[in-house]
Amino acid sequence: MSIEISHETEARLADEARRQGISVDALLQRIIAERAASARPALPGPNLPVWHLGITRAIHRRDIYDDAR
Repeated sequence: MSIEISHETEARLADEARRQGISVDALLQRIIAERAASARPALPGPNLPVWHLGITRAIHRRDIYDDAR
């Protein structure tokens, strides 16, 4: 895989990798891993209210809608 980046960005990456004593590839992997670790986990869904209405029997369509036969 290849990506196009500016010469300035390439130089900054190379300088930072050299400063840390690692390869550019290792630096990019570290940046990606840090970014993934700091990302918020996905929420399971909207927070809907729960109504505890007690014990009920099975609900059929005819109980909800008046168009059932």
